[in-house]
Amino acid sequence: MAIVRPFKGVRYNLEKVLLKQVIAPPYDVISNEYRANLVNRSAYNVVNIDLPIGEDRYVHAAQLYQSWLQDKVLIKEQTPSLYMYEQEYEYGGKSYIRTGFIGLLHLEDFGKGTVFPHEKTLAGPKKDRYDLMLECKANFSQIFGLYLDPTSQLNPIFDDCHEGMPIASAMDDDKVKHTIWPINDPESVNAIQNFMKDKAIYIADGHHRYETALMYRDTMRKKNNDDPAEAKPYDYVMMMFVNFYDPGLMVFPTHRAVDIPADFDMAGFKAKLSQTFSITPLAGLDAIDSFLAEHKDPGTIAMVTQDGIFGLLINQELLESLHPVYRNIDTYLLQKNIMESYLGIPEEQILAKKGIHFYQQPNEVKDFVDANSGIGFILKSVDVDTIRKVSESGLVMPQKSTYFYPKLATGLLINDI
Repeated sequence: MAIVRPFKGVRYNLEKVLLKQVIAPPYDVISNEYRANLVNRSAYNVVNIDLPIGEDRYVHAAQLYQSWLQDKVLIKEQTPSLYMYEQEYEYGGKSYIRTGFIGLLHLEDFGKGTVFPHEKTLAGPKKDRYDLMLECKANFSQIFGLYLDPTSQLNPIFDDCHEGMPIASAMDDDKVKHTIWPINDPESVNAIQNFMKDKAIYIADGHHRYETALMYRDTMRKKNNDDPAEAKPYDYVMMMFVNFYDPGLMVFPTHRAVDIPADFDMAGFKAKLSQTFSITPLAGLDAIDSFLAEHKDPGTIAMVTQDGIFGLLINQELLESLHPVYRNIDTYLLQKNIMESYLGIPEEQILAKKGIHFYQQPNEVKDFVDANSGIGFILKSVDVDTIRKVSESGLVMPQKSTYFYPKLATGLLINDI
């Protein structure tokens, strides 16, 4: 059962800061250069506490957080609320709005409740987030969760929010407008809580942070010798809840490029690859979209090399030999049947991102291959129904199989634990 509850959100005091100067993307998509850019915008940018650097960085982040609270740069709401979160953006010349709500979700161990992951996690990022949570005792960013509601039953509550004033609104660097409204009238809060009780929650983004929250909960339970029947603040984690059927929900692919030796035998590689994939020359980068759109079956991948661009179609016999869920995940087919089998890249190296590069745009992949010794792979996006099936099956996709757009902004709300 999904137990959702309101909370007293901590947010920036708009009399002290300009919101667009202090919000940031999720920590795991911020480069060193972009972090420096954010810090230069404001000494109060949330990246200072959500992505700290240097020695004793977690202690320093906790000290900064407490000082911002004491100086009223951050203020805590007086009334527990759920919060409608709206993201307005343009894509392909059209305007979209993605709507959901932020609340606290009662933590459940994977495989023992109704919270489902779809991606693998790594020890390093989990330790980083755990150490930050241990020192700061706060959730600085929302986990992104999805639920199924084909009839959009919560929309009337969301529509009512527009009659009130938002408590936060800002445009980010991608021209996405982020707006928050509180939902604290008892009738609406109860309606949302009751509606969510029988819903499964599928983690879209934030797998590391969710597992970190579980680790922190277990640590604190042991430390305090808790009665399991008594709910504690660390039994919950802050989450953004979005309907799978929301018209503003988009899932983009993340393309790959891999390093190869300067003396790499490309002809031999293609000969091996032809055993399980048909290989079709494509007339440049512009032909990739047409190829991927024309061949909608799984295992349709475009390959970028220094001597040309090629369309790959997987052998159907090989495809049918795989687990039914994995047949629809091109990142899995690429990793297992090309990167591991023919390029000799072990899974451990892929997980460590050694010699593996990730890009959102095909031209970025081509630019890398043109300038380096490498091979690029352009992928189709994974549809949300496949993500749901993977989650429910107990299986996981390779890392960076999904890129949910737009990203949630960090700094709109903070949850004290």
